Parts: sequence; structure tokens; C-alpha cells
Amino acid sequence: MKVSGKDVAEAILKKLGKEIKDKNLHPSLAIILANNNPSSRIYVNNKIKAAQRVGIDAKLYEFSKDQAAQCLETIKKLDADSRVHGIIVQYPVYEGWNFDKFEQAIAPQKDVDGFRSDSLFSGATAMAVWEMLTAFSLLSGFKKTEDFLKDKKIVLIGKGKAAGAPTFKLLTKGGFRVEVVDKETLNPSSIIKKGDVVISATGVKNIINKSNLKRGAYVVGVGIGKESINGKEKIYGDLKEDEVSKIAKLYNPNLGGIGPLTIVSLLKNVIESAKKVG
Repeated sequence: MKVSGKDVAEAILKKLGKEIKDKNLHPSLAIILANNNPSSRIYVNNKIKAAQRVGIDAKLYEFSKDQAAQCLETIKKLDADSRVHGIIVQYPVYEGWNFDKFEQAIAPQKDVDGFRSDSLFSGATAMAVWEMLTAFSLLSGFKKTEDFLKDKKIVLIGKGKAAGAPTFKLLTKGGFRVEVVDKETLNPSSIIKKGDVVISATGVKNIINKSNLKRGAYVVGVGIGKESINGKEKIYGDLKEDEVSKIAKLYNPNLGGIGPLTIVSLLKNVIESAKKVG
């Protein structure tokens, strides 16, 4: 059965809006945009819209390719501003810019994307994966996600900075055993096929399909990518959905799956930061 990330995110957004109102919080998020990628602008706009819906003041700071120094200076000023509770640098940045340099300029207490190793927050994408697993657990009759995952073999495909690595960190920190499959793994399909829970974060088209999926598995598809077909850009995902839908017990769609939950998780971190400041 397909589980919509949009529906899950909508329910969480309503709770976040109520929390901000009930606790009289005034959360603020600063978003740094330093690239010409149309997709990044869409992602940023979606974050701003969601933030405004729940009562978070989200401001966008844009920079041209020759403004690297100004960008770093702005991050320093935002860090020093107690009214700003979270700062994110939209990935990717301009070619020739070092993303890590700008990300590391953000103080750990304001790194609401959770990219820094010393960040006070879990990675937003990893939290989104957990939210989807929580939805799976509730639909399966479990009150706690931990009970749902107990004794299940978890296979994580991909260990990238934005999704795979923070998801691994979050799950292992929770005491779960996770087997990671990457480019160097021998016989990856045989490992994936043993997974009761399969989390794919690669951006490789249709990497999860009927050839390597165990019947009745729970599948979280994280990775997406783009390709050009007849001159038109088309987005694809890790899951070959028409095949996965017939094999998996529960799964999320490539589009409208983890994306909306990543935004919600980011906003959760901003609210937590605002609560700590008071």
C-alpha cells in the first residue's frame, strides 16, 4: 500500500502551528540560496510557504557567484542575531564554492539542517525517514516505531551526506542494527532482498524493483533525480513504483513521499531551537 508523505506532513504541520501558537513562540529561519538551479528555488519556496503556514518567519538571502565573501559575512551576522533561530544553506551551491565551508560557518545551535557533526539537531532528511517509518508502524498496529522496527532487518542503500549518512546515524543511535549497501558492496541485491525494511537513498533510477525486493517488505524511497526525455525534464526516483507496489507491504511514492516530510522536519528543528532560546 502506498503511504503519502504529503498527508503525513499535513497532519504534522497542523500540530506545529498549534504548538507555536499555544507556547507563544516566534521562530525565525534564514535560508541562504547561492546557485542558479531552478529546482533549488522550488525547494526553497516550498520551505518558505510551509514555514509561513505554521507561523515561522522565513527570510531568503540570495547571492550571486561573485559574492562568496558577502555570503559568509551574512552567515556570521545571522549567527550573532538572537532573533534568528535557524540557518540553512540550500544545497547545492555554485560550482567552485565549497558547500562545507559555508555549512561549517553556521553555529551548531542554528544548524537546523543537521549537517554539522556537532549540530544540536538530527538531519532533516533522516528525521523525515523516521516520520515515514512511524507512519508505517501506526498503519501496522504499533504504538511505537521502536516496537515496529524491533527484530526487523534494516537495509540502508546509500551513505551520502544529505540522506544516507544521517539516517544511519539516527537509526544506530536508537540502537537499531543497520546494514549499509553502497557502490563497494559485493552482491548488493542478495543483501537488499533480505531486508524487512529497505531505505533507499541513492538517486539511482529504479534501483529498487522486483528483482531485489522481498515480498512484504516496508520500503522508504528517499533518492530522486532528473533526466531529459524528448527535451523535457522528468523526475525519477529510487523506486520502480509499478513493481514495488505489487511486492511491498507499505511504501512511499518517489514524489510526495520523503520531500514534504523533510520540510516538516526542518521546521520542527527551527521550533526546537526557538524553544531553547525562550
